[in-house]
Amino acid sequence: MTRHFLSLFLASLVLAGCNDTRDLAPQSPDQAWHPTTSTGLSLPPEMRLSGATAPGSDKARIAAQSVVAMPESEGKAVALSQLIDLAARNNPATRIAWESAKQAAIGVGISRAALLPQITLTAMGGYQRMALPLPNYLSERGYLTSNGAAAFPKLELDYLLLDFGRTRAQVSEAKYETLAANFGFSAVHQQLILDVISAYHAHQAAQAILKASHQAVENMGILLRSAQSRHDHGEATIIDVATARRNLAQARFQLAKAEDSDHASRHALLEVAGLPATLPLTVEPVTTRDLPQTSPSQISQLVQQALSSRPDLLADIARLRAQDQAVLASKAALRPKISVTGTVSGYLGALKTYGTGQSAPASAIAQPEAGAFLQFSWPLYQGGLRANAIHMAESRRDQAKATLLKDRLTIERQVADSQDALETALEEVRSAQVLNEAAITANEGASQAYAHGVGTMTDASTAAAMLYEAQASLAVSIAQAFTKAAALAHATGQLELGRNTSGTTIEAAP
Repeated sequence: MTRHFLSLFLASLVLAGCNDTRDLAPQSPDQAWHPTTSTGLSLPPEMRLSGATAPGSDKARIAAQSVVAMPESEGKAVALSQLIDLAARNNPATRIAWESAKQAAIGVGISRAALLPQITLTAMGGYQRMALPLPNYLSERGYLTSNGAAAFPKLELDYLLLDFGRTRAQVSEAKYETLAANFGFSAVHQQLILDVISAYHAHQAAQAILKASHQAVENMGILLRSAQSRHDHGEATIIDVATARRNLAQARFQLAKAEDSDHASRHALLEVAGLPATLPLTVEPVTTRDLPQTSPSQISQLVQQALSSRPDLLADIARLRAQDQAVLASKAALRPKISVTGTVSGYLGALKTYGTGQSAPASAIAQPEAGAFLQFSWPLYQGGLRANAIHMAESRRDQAKATLLKDRLTIERQVADSQDALETALEEVRSAQVLNEAAITANEGASQAYAHGVGTMTDASTAAAMLYEAQASLAVSIAQAFTKAAALAHATGQLELGRNTSGTTIEAAP
């Protein structure tokens, strides 16, 4: 027996040494890790095929191989509202927030289960051989053996009667966590809408700057032809021609940068909408007559509107209420708990005994067993576990209260900043419109004056460059005005008017 035990011990040591898994980690801290064998990791099939891997540019083929929602009309400009709808369906952020809200809702059902009867069915069966020593006058060999086979089915009932509100507080905590998750889901949607609006108007600005860059190249080309013509007739110097060529090269350089910015803004818009980067997409432009206007409301009214509508702030309030319930639950854990338990079981088996000197048939049994109990439990001393649990719950409640206060101050600042930013952006648009009209007139006059020999190349070049700058500034200011208006709506919680908080149990912001 000792020899077998030592062999088993040595084998255990060998196996323990074989279980050293430190070689699975990177070998050194100064080099990147690369697998030496296949990891078996790959994208799921539904994510592997996308627009980037689809042959050709046919939109129907891309949609067939992609899991994303696509624009309905091919070759037709897509409106901003359609882009927002596509982003809501395609962007993974909404799916993540939705799953979080569903998990919180499931948590309510999990907490409610403690209030319902718990019924458990267990069954155990098998074979057992037992040996029992006996005096020699009872058994010649000095022991007897028994071989038995039995099955033990068992049905258990556990029903909580009273726990002084602990379980109900946990249910209320889960309900408030669900409200927080739902408001968080709305906050994700509002942020996504703001991201789409920002990307949309950034793309509009990039397209306007690209158009201005093409016009600048055309204007500089006109100047170059005028300078060359006047030089050929002895009316201009070679310096004018060189200056015109330099200006044209500079305009073409700006055109290349504008094309790159246009592509980047288009890709950013496709990304936030959850669409393939290779999808051919045109968007409906905006017009200056649709510019937003400043709100006539006072800043205090906007702040109050934000405090009653912002979903992230309402989520903070819900989390604070959840922590209040957690404190109640932790305090109720100090009190007794009364429950009813009951069991219904059976003993089904047979036992055969050897070694008594007399041969007897096996003893069979098939009898039910049952019991019902009223259970009382009261934690009197657990080494400070319950007291520390209360301290932890109270600390988390204070943390939630501080988070709510911090977010309230942040929201007030965001509303004030957004209101000021919108007013500034609209002023910039008005100034940029005047500047653009003046730049158009100045460029036409300077270009014609140089062509007729009454103006200088310097004046014509400066006017053409200023026209490009004015057109670019106007495009950027218009995009910023729309973006700042959306940011103000987001700051006040009004970016998505289809949702409201009526019928909820959330109180107004403190």
